[in-house]
Amino acid sequence: MKAVFVLVLFLAAPAPLPVPTAGPPAAHPPAGRSWIVVQTDGTRLKFEAAPESRSGMLVGRLQGSGTFVSIPVARVDASATERANAPGAVAPTPPPRPAATPRPFAIPPLGDRVRMKTSPEDARRILEGAKAGTPEASPPAGTTPSPTAAAEEKPPTDNHGRGETYWRERAEATRGVFDEAERNLAAAENQLKSAEQSFLGVGEAERNTYIVRVIEMRAVAEKARAEHTSAKGRWEALQEEARKAGAFPGWLR
Repeated sequence: MKAVFVLVLFLAAPAPLPVPTAGPPAAHPPAGRSWIVVQTDGTRLKFEAAPESRSGMLVGRLQGSGTFVSIPVARVDASATERANAPGAVAPTPPPRPAATPRPFAIPPLGDRVRMKTSPEDARRILEGAKAGTPEASPPAGTTPSPTAAAEEKPPTDNHGRGETYWRERAEATRGVFDEAERNLAAAENQLKSAEQSFLGVGEAERNTYIVRVIEMRAVAEKARAEHTSAKGRWEALQEEARKAGAFPGWLR
């Protein structure tokens, strides 16, 4: 009877549970790795870590400033973002800017700032003499006149002996820089206006994003204004230098 009771207890005892074996640890991204988000307009934002997706928005903190921002998923270029965060990815090199093409310009009238060094009568007499030509001197008596070679025409120069080529080369370089500065300033002001008129948003992240964007565009516009002022000053100084040197106004066009 005792043996039967022990057998029943042995059969009723639960089987031992299997001990789980330790598997390989779950893969996690390296700690402290930054994340780059590329927007559809080409703007790149660098986050402290990969941003989280919340209700159609990417939310995270910018690297460096730690500002908490959010970006609509619709404005994110997914393929470009994936390439930017791939191992060994490098920042794209901006394409070279095309060389500026000089365009025609107008010389402002100088008005009463120009004073004639001769009287109107003397100037009229000089012009009439130039039209009629200078009469040849009569040969001395008893000599046979010999044919004279035609006088060589010399190209006009300024008061310092510099000709049209010298002034045209300087004007082309200086005017090209001024024209490019004008285009850059117009583009920067348009971007700043667009940023200031964009939607402010209702959340903290959206407002911070708006403020960061406006500050960046204001810095770009301020730099463009300074470059435009410098280029304009150099162009006006060249015109004044040419006027004082006696260069023809058409040489700067």
